[in-house]
Amino acid sequence: MPLYPPRKLSVFAVDPSVARLHENRGIKNLVISLPWDMERLPDDEPFVGPRGEYLEVVDYDPSCGVFYSPVDLNDSATRPMYGLTPSAENPKFHQQMVYAVAMNTISVFELALGRVALWAPRNWNNSEFDDDKGFVKRLRIYPHAFREANAYYDPEKKALLFGYFLAGFENADLLPGSTVFTCLSHDVIVHETCHALLDGMHPYFAESSNPDVLALHEAFADIVAILQHFSHPEVLEDQISKTQGNLENQSQLGQLAQEFGKALGRGGALRDALGEMKDGNWTPKEPDNRALDQTSGPHQRGAILVAAVFRSFLSIYKDRIADLLRISSGGRGILPNGEIDPDLKHRLAREAAKSARHLLQMCIRALDYCPPVDVTFGDYYRALITADYDLYPEDKYGYRIALIEAFTAWGIQPQGMMVVTEKTLLWPTIEEASLDAENGLAGFGEDFGFLLNSPKESKDRIGQLSISPDSDGQSMKAALDQVARRIMLAMEEEIDSRVPKKWDRTPGRLSEEVVLSRNLLELGLSADRKVEHLVRYFYGELFWGMIHDQKHKGLYDLIGIDLTDRAPKSISRSKYTGRPAIQVHSVRMANRLGDRGQVEQEYVVELVQSRSGYFDPNDQLAADSGDVEKERDFIARSGATLLIDARSFQIRRVIRTNGIVSDDQVLHRHRDYRKRSMLEPTNAFDGVIKRAEGVKKFTALHRQKMEKVQL
Repeated sequence: MPLYPPRKLSVFAVDPSVARLHENRGIKNLVISLPWDMERLPDDEPFVGPRGEYLEVVDYDPSCGVFYSPVDLNDSATRPMYGLTPSAENPKFHQQMVYAVAMNTISVFELALGRVALWAPRNWNNSEFDDDKGFVKRLRIYPHAFREANAYYDPEKKALLFGYFLAGFENADLLPGSTVFTCLSHDVIVHETCHALLDGMHPYFAESSNPDVLALHEAFADIVAILQHFSHPEVLEDQISKTQGNLENQSQLGQLAQEFGKALGRGGALRDALGEMKDGNWTPKEPDNRALDQTSGPHQRGAILVAAVFRSFLSIYKDRIADLLRISSGGRGILPNGEIDPDLKHRLAREAAKSARHLLQMCIRALDYCPPVDVTFGDYYRALITADYDLYPEDKYGYRIALIEAFTAWGIQPQGMMVVTEKTLLWPTIEEASLDAENGLAGFGEDFGFLLNSPKESKDRIGQLSISPDSDGQSMKAALDQVARRIMLAMEEEIDSRVPKKWDRTPGRLSEEVVLSRNLLELGLSADRKVEHLVRYFYGELFWGMIHDQKHKGLYDLIGIDLTDRAPKSISRSKYTGRPAIQVHSVRMANRLGDRGQVEQEYVVELVQSRSGYFDPNDQLAADSGDVEKERDFIARSGATLLIDARSFQIRRVIRTNGIVSDDQVLHRHRDYRKRSMLEPTNAFDGVIKRAEGVKKFTALHRQKMEKVQL
């Protein structure tokens, strides 16, 4: 395929009402560069909407029953001009804005993880996959989805929905009665895109099993949005000038959704990592190591995690610019009043951008180092430290020290950890996880390497295991054969999209021997996303078969799963073995660039076990003995993430949840939290709500308390 220059699109750098202020005229607009290979489409498929490999913008306004005319980003009249000029009144620009910002967020994720991003599959938790295993090619974006002060990610529709509403009379920066479009807020778009990306990577993070799960969803989306501010030099240099290089002062860079917050009468931004408005005055936010114990609610708890991460960024930034300040101030380290020298401003902006980019990549990479279910702030804290340590053991610039200091100041620490140091925060190695690891892992590396590099032979091996057909009479091998055929068809579709029509497009041109003769997870960022989705599912099934081989049963205690016949009957049973079921949620590869420019690779395997829970102890006893009389009240899950070396194929680290699901104490903990959460003011993300019910979980989570406005 020929290489094309990246697509460049103009967007608002800050919310429209903020950009209209005279003092912000220098940071009104930005130009975002999107890699061409993230947008390629077949020549015969029109590019309108806009629409690409990952996203599709559908501009339908149901409140007035109107489809707005779609923007064509390939229009020869606008493409050389970086698309349409930013305009709050032009629906076509609204489409361009959401597309460009969301695509840029996706590219940041892929750079950090070294693989293509996938959306959460349809019906992933109901075992009702279609032939493509629920693959979702494009996330839909609706810029004018409803008339309300809200925006959210809908996991059922696989869509981002942005609302619009009328501003009130509370803020002088907004004309009363003017329309506020959430789709024009850079921060809101990044935030909602992060929800979708996180759901695609960790669907179980949408289950409120402890106070931190939903708070982490909100905090992570805010962290990415804030740190994204620092990737734009124009905004950085402007704010450095206004704060005399001290970003701890009131700064737009620490604020999120300013127009949204002001329109709701908050006096300032919707959220601010640096401080808050009190009685019309901005007050810096001081760390409080007791705040977490006194705070509930996803946004309130999430704000504490955001504050801790942002505090660490400020500490890193100050350390990196200390020498520049000394040189520029004759050794005093304090700049004189007045304008900052342009060269110094540029250097300060560069240091801030470097710090923010590295910290942002740390925050994203940490997602591979989290347990797959029931995650806590402490788990994410350990993931941050461990992921960075494995890639940069020396910590030359003190990123991990800054994080430990900031998290300590805000009282965030792993449960039960009495001494918090860099060493104790690291997730355990396989040797540390079990003194008897040698016996439990005999032959694991050899079998896992064979599974990856010889998928066809691995598939055939599973047919030799004592695994019975399911209730429909389909064997495990037959199911794998079906997935293998879908992989071949997907590869043919991908090839067809790249070659001239005159070439042979007859199905069946690829053979199983050719397709399944290599490690399909090594494709990385060059992988076709549909192929990658099917390959991850395929390898997950292969890994399931591998660990059910009796020679690997010593692994079960190590990773915290219960496959014994003594396990409570309330634990889901496998349709193939009749024993307690285990879900291999994901087998994927992470590619990271180390400090010497070397590529570090490892495999990430996530395993989950589920148990039906009941509020009534008698119902629970009945379910545990197999006498089920009523539908479950909730689901308790436990699991583990295995990090496996890409060279030796040996397990490096084991990342487990707190306890295993067959333990009644773990079940009691889940039950107690669900009961408490039902007594609190609920939203659609709390309480006993099943994903299959089609409830818009993120709708009420994001809904703001405000008086209804008739539009």
